[in-house]
Amino acid sequence: MHEAARIRRNSLFSFLSISSRLIVNVIVFWIIGSHYGPNVFGQFTTAHTIATIFILFADFGFDILLTTEIAKNKKDAQSIFQNYFSLKVVFSFAALISMWMLSLINNFSPTSRMLILIFSFYVVLTTLTNFLYALYKGFEKLHYETGVSFIVNISLLLVIIVFLFLKIRIEFIAGAFVFTRLVGFIVAIFTSYKVLPDIKFSLTFKKWKEIKDQVLIFGLHLIFGNLFFQLDTLLLAFWKGDKDVGIYQAAFKLIALPLVIPDILINTLLPVLSRLNSENEALWIKIGGLLNKTLTMLVIPISIILFIYSDFIISLIYPIKNYEPSILILRIFAIILFVRFFVESYALMLTTSHKQKIRMFIVLFGTILNFVLNYFAIPQFGPMGAAIISLITNLFVGVGYIISTGSFISKWALNFPFIISIIIGLVFSTILWNMRTIQPFIIIPISTIVCLLFLIRFGYSSEERNLIFRKGNTFSNILSQYKLKI
Repeated sequence: MHEAARIRRNSLFSFLSISSRLIVNVIVFWIIGSHYGPNVFGQFTTAHTIATIFILFADFGFDILLTTEIAKNKKDAQSIFQNYFSLKVVFSFAALISMWMLSLINNFSPTSRMLILIFSFYVVLTTLTNFLYALYKGFEKLHYETGVSFIVNISLLLVIIVFLFLKIRIEFIAGAFVFTRLVGFIVAIFTSYKVLPDIKFSLTFKKWKEIKDQVLIFGLHLIFGNLFFQLDTLLLAFWKGDKDVGIYQAAFKLIALPLVIPDILINTLLPVLSRLNSENEALWIKIGGLLNKTLTMLVIPISIILFIYSDFIISLIYPIKNYEPSILILRIFAIILFVRFFVESYALMLTTSHKQKIRMFIVLFGTILNFVLNYFAIPQFGPMGAAIISLITNLFVGVGYIISTGSFISKWALNFPFIISIIIGLVFSTILWNMRTIQPFIIIPISTIVCLLFLIRFGYSSEERNLIFRKGNTFSNILSQYKLKI
């Protein structure tokens, strides 16, 4: 298959996999939050967040390593898989036992403790399934991942809807997460034989000394790269309580869906930019800059809407009482969303220029900063303090990425198109703030479209607009006009 066609095809399947997972998670958490109240919602999201963090420890960079190593050397895929799989199993069951110990030694409520125990099995099944996804990606067969993801997510949504009508206890909702992951894992195992017929699931530890340094860098980055953004939820659970976690997570979950946008674009451009870094540095910088501009223009209307209409959005998504404190928290997260979109391309440039170690240290210091500041902020200010510290941490990490990439900020942001995009965003923010009492159902979609049109017109140069929006242009045409051999 032609490489450009394969990129387009895999981009589509990547979009379907990521978006299906996030959309179903948003719906499921909305159902739980709006029907069980902030206290139970806090208990559930505490257990789920702990599970998410332990998934990071269980993954420990093995997934991305498996994908990259197989992509470089498909003929040795069987031995590569077996070497990483053995360590993956050890890390997965270490995460399982650690979650059991955590649930017993900390002062959780009885319901939270039970949910953590249930989600410990979710951790093992999820991380092993993700490892098989990495195998599919190594062979550039992302449609297999999409198929398994659809089975897991659609079955989860259906089970949750049935349980909702039965008014079942929250522990059974957690059990549905485990059951659907078990189904997905079984399907993923059978699918793996289609990708690698001679695959073996036996354990061997002969290559550990050879790969431990590589695993360590990717593993630590994976953990701290996610931990600095999720640690505050865990600390709220430890230092405040279930209700405060529920208030905080009600806003936190609403930004999960927009974050699918950079995930998809980065997932698509990661191999392209990795290759260009060694083949054509000027083009590497140019495409990175186009990615930065696109992400910034996409996030401007999203952040504006979340900030200005936070009260409308919270009351619409969570119609029951006691979620009023989430309104101000959502406004802070709207700013965080802008920061994360803007700095993602700088972070990607570090990864694709073999500077993952620098990125690892940045997120490590970001996690330490988050913990230290939250130690003082959460006991005194609760969820609002955690949100403010999250903004400070994301700014710290973002500045670290920008400084580490040298002169990119002057090439990408200190120019007329970028500055005019920010001015357009500020003008629309002012107009919408003064119109926020007028029918949001009408104003929100109209203002979003109008804002995007202005950004496209003035944010992109004429060359970039012609390149991206010319009729009949495809991803391969765009890259070929950049003189990229694909």
